[in-house]
Amino acid sequence: MLKGGTGMRRILTILTIALLLLSFNSIAFAKGQEGKPSTSAVIADALVLRPLGFAGTVLGTAAFVASLPVTLSFHKSDQVEQVLVKDPFNYTFERPLGAM
Repeated sequence: MLKGGTGMRRILTILTIALLLLSFNSIAFAKGQEGKPSTSAVIADALVLRPLGFAGTVLGTAAFVASLPVTLSFHKSDQVEQVLVKDPFNYTFERPLGAM
């Protein structure tokens, strides 16, 4: 057993990074498809990608708030907000179901 909760902290850190990377990769993939989505695409989107996108939105918002003191001092908060909050939000809540 690991003492002091360092194992759990490490797992949460890895999970957070994985979810953020997955949400950003999904955004790039979403821009390349057109036409009517297949049934399997709609199911995969509803059961896998939307929950991951929601998690990415929540984690991105938390990362944005945590980084706000630094980004404000460098006048980059708008760019960071776009990448960490708006892009995952738009991917999760504003695109049509199945349009990956």
